[in-house]
Amino acid sequence: MMKNFSESQILELASYTGKMILQNGGEVYRTEDVIGRVGKHFGYEVDAFVTLTCIVVSIKGADGKYYSQVTRIKGRDLNLNKIHKFNNAIRHIDEYTYEEFFQKLKYIEKNFYLEFYRFVFGCTVIGATFPVMFNTWVNEIIIGGIGGFIVGIFLSFLNKYKVNSVITNILGGMICSSIACFATYMGYTEHTSVIIISDLMIFVPGIAFVNTIRDLTSGDLIAGTSRFTEVIMVAASLAVGTGIVLKTFMSLGGVVY
Repeated sequence: MMKNFSESQILELASYTGKMILQNGGEVYRTEDVIGRVGKHFGYEVDAFVTLTCIVVSIKGADGKYYSQVTRIKGRDLNLNKIHKFNNAIRHIDEYTYEEFFQKLKYIEKNFYLEFYRFVFGCTVIGATFPVMFNTWVNEIIIGGIGGFIVGIFLSFLNKYKVNSVITNILGGMICSSIACFATYMGYTEHTSVIIISDLMIFVPGIAFVNTIRDLTSGDLIAGTSRFTEVIMVAASLAVGTGIVLKTFMSLGGVVY
């Protein structure tokens, strides 16, 4: 395609595209790939260096000079639906003009989000489903579902105000263990650990761990190591929150099964 657009315009579009992929849970190699594809479509060779917190895009202009742009990534979420929509738009980039493609990306970013009721429902299903895998009874399924429902509302509230992820996971671990310990104290269950594990599964960063392996195997050692550290931090935060409540409960004479 002819170079009908300035280097700054291509840098802006390519950086924005990469930012949307990375912020919604995409891998580093995927982010670098889509940046390169966007630049190539408009007739430019684009190089990108991507980490979990920063995107650096460089382009060689028609005058032989190099131009670059640094984009800071301040937060990341997980929205596979958005990633699918972004990838689909990039595959059909030939069908859009520059302005239309930019507007398409902004439309996807603004509209395809996970609604509150779907998120809470999903957390409830997770909390109620995992006890079945441990061959427990109806009580554990109900309590796990209630715990998942409470956790879903709790996470929605904290995500709205962008609370630090470490604090979120510590509080989440405390909520999961508190519900299980309370149910045990009231005599509704003797499977405390099963309920705790079931509700904690909502927080487990499974996709982040898979992305860690994919980044490492594709040669992105910095991103893979950073993401692995993030996974370890999540696990440690959950353990701290859960341990605080369990220790307190047992110190007061409670029994954990």
